[in-house]
Amino acid sequence: MLPIVAIVGKPNTGKSTIFNKLLGVRRAIESKIAGTTRDKLMRKCEFGNYNVYLVDTGGISVGKVDNLEEDVRGQAKLAIEGADVILFVVDGQKPLSAEDFHVADILRKSSKSAILVANKCDNLDIESRIYNLYELGFGDAVPVSALHKMGLEHLQGCVEKDLKKLGFEEGEKDDFEKGSVRVSILGRPNVGKSSLLNAILGRKEAIVSDIPGTTRDSVEVYFKRGDDKFIFIDTAGLRKKGKVEQGIEKFSVLRSLRSIEESDVSVLVLDYLEDITSQDLHVASYILDRGKGLILVLNKVDLMNDPEEQKRHFIGRFRYEFDFLPWAPLVFVSAKNKTGVEPLLDVVLEAQKQRCRVIPEHELKIWLEEAVSAHELAAGVGKKKNKIMKIKQDTIKPPSFTLKVRYPDKVHFSYRRFLENKLREKFGFNGTAIRLRLH
Repeated sequence: MLPIVAIVGKPNTGKSTIFNKLLGVRRAIESKIAGTTRDKLMRKCEFGNYNVYLVDTGGISVGKVDNLEEDVRGQAKLAIEGADVILFVVDGQKPLSAEDFHVADILRKSSKSAILVANKCDNLDIESRIYNLYELGFGDAVPVSALHKMGLEHLQGCVEKDLKKLGFEEGEKDDFEKGSVRVSILGRPNVGKSSLLNAILGRKEAIVSDIPGTTRDSVEVYFKRGDDKFIFIDTAGLRKKGKVEQGIEKFSVLRSLRSIEESDVSVLVLDYLEDITSQDLHVASYILDRGKGLILVLNKVDLMNDPEEQKRHFIGRFRYEFDFLPWAPLVFVSAKNKTGVEPLLDVVLEAQKQRCRVIPEHELKIWLEEAVSAHELAAGVGKKKNKIMKIKQDTIKPPSFTLKVRYPDKVHFSYRRFLENKLREKFGFNGTAIRLRLH
């Protein structure tokens, strides 16, 4: 396992900005609003010759807090417990506060290697500003301005020194991502996405709340079951475009959509207590257009009065509403009771297996002969009939095929649909989109 470097501190010290600048890409949502980051975020990163997992956390506040803030605090403490090196970030432009000393006490009790980072040191007159930081008891502070990318190389060097002292080897690699299935968990706000993730993991990794929009960033978590490896991406709730507020929520939605691009299989979670909406259909269509695997999940089945009868009803309803996805499996789960979780993982693995299938050329040739025999192409040009001469598989993830056709632009969309249905009838491909290109 690679070393873990966690970024902690009170709210609004610029932790997410440091996280993004060290990564070199904008992964965490940045805002002047305190408490923007809630769940902890983890991404692989290079610190000189060291490969590490960099973790961004929500701000640790002090005093009486609500349940959501308590969960944020709990997530930050979990990150501290799991970290090898901690970047303790304070605001270099402001006097120390009770919250700074509270974080310092937590870190001292953890006995972890900690580097004090004074952020927002945007000019050369920083000596007087950081002198008082010795009160925290962590020695010399490393002055940086994440916004202007000042001092970050020096900070990386300090982390490298600590990693060397702790005995980590330079150039160490983590092959977890190799062979892993990347799974994005999607759905409207408050359908139970984070609860489902926690049920799968068997621990509280994502913050769960009745407040819609609790998850803001896309939270990436590594999970292993036996020899099977998964990377789960818990996403912010996706609302109708007209209801999405500017600012933080807009960024959250963009992150959720990008998580689809970065995943192999998408799990679309729906709530048993709510109707299927046009937004659910829109998200499913987006996943289909991106050529991803797709699994429909109905959550909260523990609330069903007559499970067998109601499940039969929902199967019919889902097949009617999602008529463009007859190949997408439907899995019933209760994130609360952790039922249906193991079958869901099995279905995810099967969808990934189907995405990687390569069909032998001779089998495709036989299939084409059978398909054309069952239903010939209707249109051609003049007296010359249209004809499919050949089919070949181009790629996997998703399985993609090219059909060489005499007059490709004369093929009606209904015949394309017929060909896809015949391909699925013969070869399966359950749980994944496929591509057909006429050439």
